[in-house]
Amino acid sequence: MDAAQDLVHRFLDALDRRDLDAVASLIHPQGRFRDYLNRGEVTGPEGIRDFHRRLFESLDVQIDKILVETMADGRVHAILQVAVRDQAGHLWSDTRVHVIYEVADGLILSQTLDAKD
Repeated sequence: MDAAQDLVHRFLDALDRRDLDAVASLIHPQGRFRDYLNRGEVTGPEGIRDFHRRLFESLDVQIDKILVETMADGRVHAILQVAVRDQAGHLWSDTRVHVIYEVADGLILSQTLDAKD
């Protein structure tokens, strides 16, 4: 496993533990993620930490890693099985997603969903 794959594994493990301090520590200062709750973009470690806080307060999200691999261009491709439930435990979706992580300076710079499957 290379350093970029290890970084993504640590990020996903921190999300699984709901350890938002660990999540923020793995994000590049110019990090940017899409905000799926408010339709926009969140930036920087604190913005991304706040996004995940809001996400976990409103939904129960379970992420299972299927595959994490480094692509030829250095980005990391992760195949994840993501189950989303509301606060009452009702299943909203359970789907496989492909996520592309861009890494810079040993930190996650971006996360984008790749339209596959």
